[in-house]
Amino acid sequence: MFRNAFNRVWQTLVHALRQGTSPKKLALTCALGVVLGIFPVYGSTTLLCFGVALALRLNVVVIQAVNYLLTPVQLVLLIPFMQGGIWLCGWPAIPLDLAVLTTRIETDAWLLVRELGAVVGGGVVVWMLVAAPLVVVLFNGLNWAIVKWQNRQGVGDVNQQMVK
Repeated sequence: MFRNAFNRVWQTLVHALRQGTSPKKLALTCALGVVLGIFPVYGSTTLLCFGVALALRLNVVVIQAVNYLLTPVQLVLLIPFMQGGIWLCGWPAIPLDLAVLTTRIETDAWLLVRELGAVVGGGVVVWMLVAAPLVVVLFNGLNWAIVKWQNRQGVGDVNQQMVK
């Protein structure tokens, strides 16, 4: 299943290169797709990627394909981002025991909602600390890899596209 998803994303990237997308633009699109794809608010990444792609005039299909490929990684990173936010902000941990949460919902649901909102906010803070350096590293690595692959495959005029 993952191999099939990866192959579909790979074909999307190759198609974008053959359509004339520069390696730099494709690398930026993929790097932002990865970083936005791990944003610690589940369900928001599609709109984030769409908005960023439109604002920066990037390939919407490519950024969404990368975003969807990263969904399992996003789910795995939700708890570490939130735990990092709790640690960074010095907040007490919220127990994730079903019986405790049920009792807290029955006694004061709004307090629990506010606490969970703060935890999610802390996760976003940790994500923001990770996002900028990760985009830079991914952009440079992907740009190098795409140019190398493009030279080897003979896809498009690399020298012309490097100027863009």
